[in-house]
Amino acid sequence: MRYAIVSDIHANLQAWNAVLTDIAAQRVGRILCLGDSVGYGPNPSEVLESVYRHVDAFCMGNHDAAVCDKLDPSLFNERARRLLDWTRTRLSDKAARFLASQPLTLAGPGFRCVHGDFTEPAAFNYIEDHEDASRSWAAAPEPLLFTGHTHLPALFVIGASGVTHHLPPQDFVIEPGKRYLVNPGSAGNPRADEALASYCIFDDDAGSVVWRTVPFDLDAYRASLLAAGFAETDTPFLERDPRRHLLAVREAISFSPARTPDQLARGVTPVSELTRLSRAARRWKRIALATAVTALFAAAAGLGIVRLRPPAADGGPLILPVSELLAVAPASAKNLLPPFPVSTDGASLVGWRVRLDNPQTTTLAAVRDGIAVTVTNGPARFRIESPPVRINRASTGNFQIKARFLKAPDFAGYAVFVIEQLGESDAGDDPLVVKEIQDPPKIKRDRDGWTSMDRKTTNSLRPATRFIRLAIEGETGGTVTFADPALEPLPR
Repeated sequence: MRYAIVSDIHANLQAWNAVLTDIAAQRVGRILCLGDSVGYGPNPSEVLESVYRHVDAFCMGNHDAAVCDKLDPSLFNERARRLLDWTRTRLSDKAARFLASQPLTLAGPGFRCVHGDFTEPAAFNYIEDHEDASRSWAAAPEPLLFTGHTHLPALFVIGASGVTHHLPPQDFVIEPGKRYLVNPGSAGNPRADEALASYCIFDDDAGSVVWRTVPFDLDAYRASLLAAGFAETDTPFLERDPRRHLLAVREAISFSPARTPDQLARGVTPVSELTRLSRAARRWKRIALATAVTALFAAAAGLGIVRLRPPAADGGPLILPVSELLAVAPASAKNLLPPFPVSTDGASLVGWRVRLDNPQTTTLAAVRDGIAVTVTNGPARFRIESPPVRINRASTGNFQIKARFLKAPDFAGYAVFVIEQLGESDAGDDPLVVKEIQDPPKIKRDRDGWTSMDRKTTNSLRPATRFIRLAIEGETGGTVTFADPALEPLPR
């Protein structure tokens, strides 16, 4: 049996329809929901009608419990309470009775499901780190445990050592002697790096768990949100639109029709007689026939040249990795970033996330001094991201970036270092200029040709920032090598 494990849909009809479509394409036998079908989002009744029809079994979530008066609303923050009050006005008594009838946990063959944690399901505790996860092993005997609530995909594993390991979300096959705690993420209110719905598929025959991430219509969701009277700030994930990474290839222009007299087409013929057109058409047919015969001979003569031209590079969207990078603790007190790996498969970097515009012509190589990015038949875009690093807001003010890069003689294009501030309700970046067309000030070169940059950020931390991340992005041809960068916190 193949089970789709979904959680935290939160009245997001656009995301749920996208997830449901993906589930239908994956030959899934049953759908299980870990709770919180409602709350936060603008379409509670429509979502609840759909999940009632398609989901085989549910766990009760904390928002579900609050809507049916089984949980004290004072346990929620002000925004969640306000949206819960609105949600109650959009649901019938029948909906409340249905939510009230749901169990706190589900037990299946070799697995168990809950919304919060297993030690006290009615308390709806969060499982955010290995210490939280370790408390659930004794509370549930099954080797595979599923939990939601945090809206973040997560994987915890314990083996013979008895130590709980917090791993990045990754597809796996159950191994004898090991136990697994899996959070599929949110199918409607994501809190990961990008606004993508996520869920898991558990195949109990193969003993495997696979993560799925699904894009959904953010513009339609925003329209539903505003139509319901919500503010965009009520939904932080709208700020993490994946399209923000796309680079514009043309300037923005309007293709709207003319709306005022001065916008009408000028210098055009308002009417043309058909008889006059027929005579002109016969004349142009004779001219076109002669032109076609001439072109046929020219094409035959030029075939040899055409074959010698290199094929055009295949364009395409940025290639996203299979799994997200989990937030990590700082690598050291001085440098928040992990080092680049000492080896690579040419398209990925362990511990970092890579996005390639054209993987057919772009390669990554681990060299003695760092990571070399080479684009043949370029230019092509790339982006290399560190994992989100948890910061200490009490002691940290600004940051300082130290970086070294080496341009090969064939290099052309630009690259930019970017510091991104991440949090539940705010996101942004502080671009640090390293444009290769014209070097900025405070840039030094050594005898071997390496360029060094040492610069402090100019923007202080935003109020909601909890994590910080470094990205190296650009559009290049040729080769550029980046040494291990350093991101140092500066005291207040």
